Amino acid sequence: MTGLPVTRRAAALCGALIAALLLSACDPELMFTPVPPTETIFILPASPTIDPRPPTLPDSEADDRLATQVAAFLPRVPTLLPNSGVTVTPLPPPTEVFIALQFVMPDGALLEGFLFSAPRRPAPTVLLLHDSDGTKEVWRDFARGWQVGGLNVLALDLRGYGMSGGVRDWARTAQDVVNVLERLRSLPSLDPSRLYVLGVGAGANAALDGCAAASLCRAAVLISPLPALEGVPLEAALDAYGDRPLLLAYGREDALSAAAAEALAANSRGERRILPYEGGARGIILLEREPNLVEIVARWLLE
Repeated sequence: MTGLPVTRRAAALCGALIAALLLSACDPELMFTPVPPTETIFILPASPTIDPRPPTLPDSEADDRLATQVAAFLPRVPTLLPNSGVTVTPLPPPTEVFIALQFVMPDGALLEGFLFSAPRRPAPTVLLLHDSDGTKEVWRDFARGWQVGGLNVLALDLRGYGMSGGVRDWARTAQDVVNVLERLRSLPSLDPSRLYVLGVGAGANAALDGCAAASLCRAAVLISPLPALEGVPLEAALDAYGDRPLLLAYGREDALSAAAAEALAANSRGERRILPYEGGARGIILLEREPNLVEIVARWLLE
């Protein structure tokens, strides 16, 4: 009998131990191991795709959709390696279509220019000569407009100006014009039978001199010329210029240009178109103030 209480006590003790183990197993802190939260990755949405357009033909010729750039001028986007974890929107390629050209003169002077290629090729080409206080940069807006209209346009830094080398020497500009035209006519995008020169201010005098000295120059456009440049009268080149057409524009109150126009009108032999405008604006300023003059020049050169 004495063994029975002992057995009961042992059983009770075992039961209590089992109950304690069961309770400890039900403790939430012991039953569940917390999982650290997963960080949410924020993905920046891709920016809108930009579709730049090169200069195109006028609306009246929209059905004739020819290429507006030669292969060398086509803007290109760099090739990107695939990466599924990253979204990249390339920067838009430039829409301004021109190419930098360099011309080495016989004396070693290096002349810099921008060539704006026409939508249709081969196309007539006009060489632009700036004034004594300018560079080729003054022609950017006009060049782009004439380019879209159908002209190849070369804006040139004359020797000693802008990015061109050499010492400023207007007496040598005429031969520089001849050399540049000779090199231009070999480009496949140019019509060698339709090369023109346009100048403003002192550049107008250089345009007449250079065109007169270059047999391949078809005509010149003079905007606000001077009666003389470096002591040489404007009309001195008319004999060599012959009966080629001439377009002249000036402000009526610009006394110097008005005098130069009178001299040309009295001595030129070929067809000439003289456009006097009210006021005293001259050169690039005259072009900026008279939008119709820009259009007249384009149409005259495209005839």
